[in-house]
Amino acid sequence: MSRDKYIVRHIDRLLLDPNNYRFIDNKNYRYVATSEIDDPRIQQRTRNLLTGKNEEGINDLIISFKANGILKLDPIQVKEIAGSKNLLVVEGNRRTAALKYLYEEFEKGNDVGKLTIESFKSVGLVLISDESPMQHLITMGLHHISGKRKWSSINQAQLIYDLRHKHQMSEAEICDALAIKKYSLRRSLRALALIERYKASDYGDQFQTKKYAIFQEIVTNVQVKGWLNWNEATYLPEHKINEEKLFSWISSEEFIDIDEDGEETKTTKEPIITRSHEIRELSKFIHDAKAIEQMEERRSITAGFALSDAVGVSRLQKAIDNIEKEVQVAFSFSEYLDNEDYSKVGILRDKLDRLIPSSKNLNELSQNTLTKYFAKIDHHFTQLTVKKYRKLIDLKVDKLSRVNIIAGGNNAGKTSLIEIFYLLTRLNNIPSLIELEKYRGRFYDQFHTKWFDKLFVDSIEIESIFNNTPITLSIDKLETEENIDKSQYLNSITSNVIINGDELQSTIHLFSNKEPELYFQKSQFICEATFSSPYRYNGILLKKAHARAVEHQYLDQIIQFIQDKLDSRIQKIEMIHIEGESRFMVSSTGLDHAIDITKYGEGLQRVFEIALLMGYSRNGIICIDELDSAIHKNLLRDFTEFIQAAAVEFNVQVFLTTHSKECIDAFVENNFPDHELTAYALSEENGKVICKHLAGDKLKQLVSSINIDIR
Repeated sequence: MSRDKYIVRHIDRLLLDPNNYRFIDNKNYRYVATSEIDDPRIQQRTRNLLTGKNEEGINDLIISFKANGILKLDPIQVKEIAGSKNLLVVEGNRRTAALKYLYEEFEKGNDVGKLTIESFKSVGLVLISDESPMQHLITMGLHHISGKRKWSSINQAQLIYDLRHKHQMSEAEICDALAIKKYSLRRSLRALALIERYKASDYGDQFQTKKYAIFQEIVTNVQVKGWLNWNEATYLPEHKINEEKLFSWISSEEFIDIDEDGEETKTTKEPIITRSHEIRELSKFIHDAKAIEQMEERRSITAGFALSDAVGVSRLQKAIDNIEKEVQVAFSFSEYLDNEDYSKVGILRDKLDRLIPSSKNLNELSQNTLTKYFAKIDHHFTQLTVKKYRKLIDLKVDKLSRVNIIAGGNNAGKTSLIEIFYLLTRLNNIPSLIELEKYRGRFYDQFHTKWFDKLFVDSIEIESIFNNTPITLSIDKLETEENIDKSQYLNSITSNVIINGDELQSTIHLFSNKEPELYFQKSQFICEATFSSPYRYNGILLKKAHARAVEHQYLDQIIQFIQDKLDSRIQKIEMIHIEGESRFMVSSTGLDHAIDITKYGEGLQRVFEIALLMGYSRNGIICIDELDSAIHKNLLRDFTEFIQAAAVEFNVQVFLTTHSKECIDAFVENNFPDHELTAYALSEENGKVICKHLAGDKLKQLVSSINIDIR
């Protein structure tokens, strides 16, 4: 139990901490033993480090103290020093230094504003009597890493390093203690490890705090880490030659030229890389030997980029972006088009058509911007920990099986839970989050950036196991520190994924007057994933699913089920293209012509959609929200059996929600085995959502014996 107490002491009784983490990156810093702390020379040196030239390091506090006096909301924390009557400042060194300066000014008769002699004689303090060294670090971390008065990034990293290695705290313990994310912790440790390598190199004497951002960018850049052959176990690069090259690029180098007379001329060449964003440019041509050679020869990132294929990719992307923007402008003013304009538009359309390979449509090309992380999938999701997602906090879901039923009352978090599984499969693909927010908010047409900024409020933090591989996903909204045009800027969303030690990052900048800007070095997904809901319609996805069903001859199974269980007169359901529109048309023996599927009941449409998506989700997952919606209870037993059979045939993991007991019972009462079925019940206890589960065989037994209702 803490024995901290409030006391008052004269400002002269307070000793500044010469080992404060604020000084670690200062070239004049050296460790001071406890026995030397009260040495006047040590105290003066510490004060100089805190105040800086002309007190610029504490000027903000001097102004505040003069205007407001000493506020008691956040007292200075101190601890006793063995053998000394003085007290060591644990937290509040800058404030103490400011008060010492003002006391000297007071003694000289100079103006100190609202401060009086009592302000200096009776400084309010909190005496910490039983804080361990580790607890002391955590206290400082909460103030200067998680809190508002942040240290520089390298000082934060050093504190995290000490907690991890000197005090042997686990990653989870540090994250919980300091309220930071795991990706932030690991990024700090990686950067610090590489900095230590740099300091030990031939260029080590050139390290400065401002270089920290460069090292941080290096250890988060997938391409550069691959080039360095980065070892996640040791947090060190294994390609030593490339490491040495990289260090030379971020350092100045001295060259000696000898002329014909033997005279030496020394020249110093400035670093090639001086800013963190240049690492991103470098990553675009890091494997291009000719571009690297040009960069080294010209001492310019721009020169290397200009020679690489990356410049072509960049120009193409800018061209496509410009086309997209200008087409929208032309469409808005299309009423002014004349015959000559129509001819020009036709020529442009033909050119755009030729950009698309005949074997692939536009949707497939868009999908191919993502790559699969796993070459082979042996297992799907086996467990999930939701640290934070909407109302779900510290929720654990384990014993996941092939088919997972999520039940519960209204607003219990069922939809949120299946959204989580969908998001996890997309890894760092931020557009997937935007898609979920769009449909949840029921924006079926345009979804303005301002709405997304308003709807996405709380950060997301999730951990899971997929294919026997740990995955951590964190998504946050923040104001970027990057040098971008801030006119009409709203916010930035960052997505950070750690998967099997690899780190994937994405950032999207939101603006009120223009399209969002998305940045990522690599974007991957872990498996195919689809989402079906009675409140969402994704026509593009259904067209792709239909095409795949035709290609793999799975459509016949769907039609057969519909004939057997819904309407025996239906012969086929085809995709018909008329005047730029693609529609599902149903042919029936009861009709003399095909009609749009929307002319049939919502139950048939829902069955057709889910069945198509089951096949499309091969080797992946499907999330089905409110399975029982629009489907008659008499059909549920047969359709749940169809879903379970398709899940096995296509190796699909199913996550579905329901608030219907009839739907849950249908799964255990149909003729399909229940050993790959698990039911989960979400409920609230003391304002927190909890999750309980029953294996399929046990659920079947309880339904049969006592007609259990798990909702």
